Amino acid sequence: MELETQDITLPDSAVQESIVPKGVRTPSFDAASKRYGFVVPRFFESLAGGAETLIGALAAHLGARGNPVEILTTCAADNRTWEDALPEGTSTEMGVTLRRFKVNPRNLDIWIPRQIQISEGMNIGLEDELLWMEHSVNSQGLYEYIARHAAEFDALFFGPYLFGTTFWGSQIAPERSYLIPCLHDEHYAYTQVMGAMFRQVAGAVFNAGPEADLARALYGKIRGGDVGVGFVPHTQTAIDALLPYFKEQFPYLLYVGRKETGKNVQVLIDYFVESKEKGEIPADLKLVIVGGGSFSDLHRPEALKRSDLVDLQHLSEEEKRRIIRHSTVLCQPSTNESFSIVIMEAWLLNRPVLVHASCAVTRYHALTSGGGLYFSNRADFAAVVAEMVSNRSLASDLGSAGRRYVERFYNWPAVVARFDALMEELLCG
Repeated sequence: MELETQDITLPDSAVQESIVPKGVRTPSFDAASKRYGFVVPRFFESLAGGAETLIGALAAHLGARGNPVEILTTCAADNRTWEDALPEGTSTEMGVTLRRFKVNPRNLDIWIPRQIQISEGMNIGLEDELLWMEHSVNSQGLYEYIARHAAEFDALFFGPYLFGTTFWGSQIAPERSYLIPCLHDEHYAYTQVMGAMFRQVAGAVFNAGPEADLARALYGKIRGGDVGVGFVPHTQTAIDALLPYFKEQFPYLLYVGRKETGKNVQVLIDYFVESKEKGEIPADLKLVIVGGGSFSDLHRPEALKRSDLVDLQHLSEEEKRRIIRHSTVLCQPSTNESFSIVIMEAWLLNRPVLVHASCAVTRYHALTSGGGLYFSNRADFAAVVAEMVSNRSLASDLGSAGRRYVERFYNWPAVVARFDALMEELLCG
């Protein structure tokens, strides 16, 4: 059983550098005047979670600061069909200019087999990898716009890393292209096309140190640094005003995110069910799963028959805060995270988190903050959950430590300062 809870104490100099990293200091560098373009495969203001939300939030805050900012995207809304659903053209969303372009026709008979082969760790060769990217999410109109206007931007940012819009788009003007990759340690990251993309662009903006470490381990020396995303802390009064989501009071583990195997939700279900059946976690404990998708996607439809498992779809932001605030612990079982917004949201509501030991990023956040615990197998999971339920003082201490961590390192002024320092280094260094 791994119950590692220590708060890692950094020297003052190291803490200060982690908030605002040292870099080139150029008197003529006017951060607020730089023109930036952010290229994502889909974007709309109500998009919940994910890399696009993270990238969009950074773009919006830079725009609010005064930077000329554009978000360049496709007309797609659904990340499963990738069909045009939103109007092509220019609009203003979140205070910045947003340009949408139609999605290219795709041949899924070419894309799907190669997607599956790569996901299973097969080396399909460069020619097939290029076909995989050719029939990913692409937009000729978007690429033509970038080709015509790239020189008007100080920097173009592309993310997340797996999409055609990122791969092909970043190669149009690689000297001013930077990735916001949201990189995971997964089979896709080991393809030749991804290695070529990372090595040809001008640099990268990472969400956390372990993500940057992974990129450099895979692709060599990549210019860039970690920035993350910012949050607006809640007042204690606002937290205390959040009413329970459920009328009936009971302890519950909470997962918030997409219901898909890539997020390891099926593992969370299996560990919960087996631990319950073995009597290793309290009988009245429930597992609440919130998010899009279905249990059929997880190949666990029978789990819905259990009275101790609650399945909910999308909630409003207010409802989400309520259900997080009154949870016993927020569980993030995914091993493929480059940041995890929901972990930070839980900490801002003083709730502890439980993460998978195999995810370098979430484990890093849990250990560095002192705001969470981790598990590597079912026995670990059962032991940690039982401790969280029975030891309210521990859960409270973890949640408070997590809140301090987010408020210090991931407030918006700190994030924008890190971004400015990094761009000064990348553009002027």
